[in-house]
Parts: sequence; structure tokens; C-alpha cells
Amino acid sequence: MKIKDVKRSIAIGCVLLAMVGCGTKFIYSNLDWIVIEYVDDYVSLSRGQEEILSDRIELLSHWHKKEELPIYLRQLDTIREQDPSKVSTSFVAAQMTDVRAHGKRLVEQMTPDLYALTQQLSDEQVDELVANLAKKDKKLLEKYQGLDEQAIRSIYQERIESSFERWYGQLTDEHQNLAYRWSQEMTITVIDWQMHRENMQRYVDQLLRRRNDIAYYQPEFQRFMNDPDSYYTDALVEKIQKNRAVAARYIAQSLNTLSSKQQQHLAQEIDDWRDIATDLMATTALDYSPTALIVGSAYNRG
Repeated sequence: MKIKDVKRSIAIGCVLLAMVGCGTKFIYSNLDWIVIEYVDDYVSLSRGQEEILSDRIELLSHWHKKEELPIYLRQLDTIREQDPSKVSTSFVAAQMTDVRAHGKRLVEQMTPDLYALTQQLSDEQVDELVANLAKKDKKLLEKYQGLDEQAIRSIYQERIESSFERWYGQLTDEHQNLAYRWSQEMTITVIDWQMHRENMQRYVDQLLRRRNDIAYYQPEFQRFMNDPDSYYTDALVEKIQKNRAVAARYIAQSLNTLSSKQQQHLAQEIDDWRDIATDLMATTALDYSPTALIVGSAYNRG
């Protein structure tokens, strides 16, 4: 399972999805095999590696419910209390920043276990992983290959409209117009991301093949996991910052122009996610034996 990227905050509702995108009882109850199935798309793990990964995911799930869901709930409450007609660009930008912080904490918590897992990979598994990562990047490249600027902007517009509709319900002409204007104002980053992925392919290949050189591998792996922005070019950073500012402005405008019916739709979506998070928090203590909880406490201190 992919831990939802915080960049999905294309609308205030998508901020909510990014915060609790893993927040269903089914996923939490089956997180170990879901993640293993996802990892298995990239590298075939041995039975022993799968068992270790399953144990660590179980503890990660407990940590996430106990430590992170209360934070998400507080943010959901903050968003729920806002009058949509008065939401400002600065408020939306602050929520987007908070969501990125949520994602960063999650990755930081996962890093030690992923580091340990990569240390256990054989050369054959590294070859498989690098090859599959390259295949995925090739598919992403092919998605936009041959498209002109307006075709790319049309894809942006479709995504924005889809997100608006998911969280606001039936769209008005005004929201469709906002989606169009937003897509036209965005800075296209397709080429920048393609170059970045090509650079990172080479970097990951080198990184994993030097995994036994602890003096090199440990700090580089930490940087790779916890400071991904440091690999961006100055040009890409500038474009990302601009697009975030544009997104915050248009999200605010979309909220300011919601009809009463759309406000009710959004409020219900937020309440549904709050109920899911609250329910998960209430079941945390029931999910583990006393022994597992003791191990989990040690894990959180580590």
C-alpha cells in the first residue's frame, strides 16, 4: 500500500484525504499483507524478510493510531470549524504545510525499519528492485510523452475538477471555471520531474550497491528518506513553491464560493473521516496483547 503522498492536497478535501488516506479499519487490520503485497511489486522478499516486515508494520500501525490520529483529528476540527466563505489563502497554505509535516513524521518513523530491510537485501534483490523502479519511471514518462502544453494542462484540469467533485459534490460553472484558471496558471513541471527521476534512478542504484559501506550508506539513506527536497534542482524547488502558492489561492477561492448544498457535502465528508479516525483510536488498545504493547513502547523510544 502506498502511504498517501501529501501532494494530493489539490483541494481542502484532498488535504483531509492525505491526512487519513490510510484511515480505514480494513487497511489498518490488514496493513501488514497490504504493504507486503505492494513491496512485492518491486522486490521479492524471502519468508523471513516478510515476517520481520509484518512485525514492524504492526508496531507502526499502533504508533500511527496512538500518536498521529489525534493530531489529524485536531486539524480536522480546525478545518471543520472554519466558515468556508471566509477561508483565506494563508489558512489553506498553513493546512498544507501541516499535512506535509504529518507525512514527514510518518517517513521518519518508518526509516529505521526500511534501513534494516535494505541491509538484508541480496544482490539479486537489489537488481530486481532497481529494475522495477526503472519500469515504473518509464510508465510515468510514457504517460506524458508526446503531449503538448495544452494537453498537459487539460490533464491538470481534469484532476482538479475530479477532486472538487469528490469533496464538494456537483460542480457549479464557477468551480469549473476556477479549475480551468488554476490549470492554466500552474507551472508545468513534467520535464523537471522526469529529469529528477532519472537522476534518482542512478542515485538509488549507487546507494543500494554500497549498502555494506555503513559510513556512506547510513547517512545517505537517512538523507534519501528524510530530506528528499535536498535532491531537487533550484528550478524545480522554485516551481513547486509557485504551484503550492497557486493551489492555496484557488483552494481558498473554491471554498469561498461553495453553495449551501456544497458546504453540507464537504462538512459530511470531513465528519465521515473524523468518525473513522475516532473509531480507530478507540480500538487501539484492543488490537494488541500486553506483550505487543510493551514491545511497541520500546519501539517508540528507539
